[in-house]
Amino acid sequence: MQLVSDFESRHHAAQAGALTHFGFATVESLYYLADLDTVDDLSQHTFNGHRPDVVDVAHGRWATTGCITALDLFEAALARVFCGHTADRELSIADFTTKKKAAQLLAQLPVSAHQWITDVAADSDYRTVKSLRDSLVHARVRRHFTMPRQRLQIEAGTARLAVPAVVALSRDTATKHALAHLAILPTL
Repeated sequence: MQLVSDFESRHHAAQAGALTHFGFATVESLYYLADLDTVDDLSQHTFNGHRPDVVDVAHGRWATTGCITALDLFEAALARVFCGHTADRELSIADFTTKKKAAQLLAQLPVSAHQWITDVAADSDYRTVKSLRDSLVHARVRRHFTMPRQRLQIEAGTARLAVPAVVALSRDTATKHALAHLAILPTL
């Protein structure tokens, strides 16, 4: 909390501080999801009245979307401070890596912030989570069922993971990059 408050004060950027706090709260929500996911007995026909495959897809979507959202919120805070971004729609990591103005945006960042975004985008775990998220949000994802009933496996690109692995990968990827973001805040 103190590092974020110091960053916010140095740059007179309350919105950037709020975005960063929301990013950390989003990472924390992934720990809650992981705890919740471990108590589900999805070998039953229903879980609290819901079909196990519905619960699995919901948890996979929550995990992957939470991970990408947390990292985008950290990046959005950087865009508010260093890129003069003021629009209602926050910028995402994709805006700094794959969009037309990516090079212009990256050039406005301090070296450590530029490196943080570059490291996130280059991380194979991040790319896997993003691919899974994109499939769960923007497509009809390929799902694999097994008999006897096991946890649903979700496929996107070359990744095919059971939902508990998706939850863990999303949580761990968000945590790794959240801690790296926190480490650079004093230098910004």
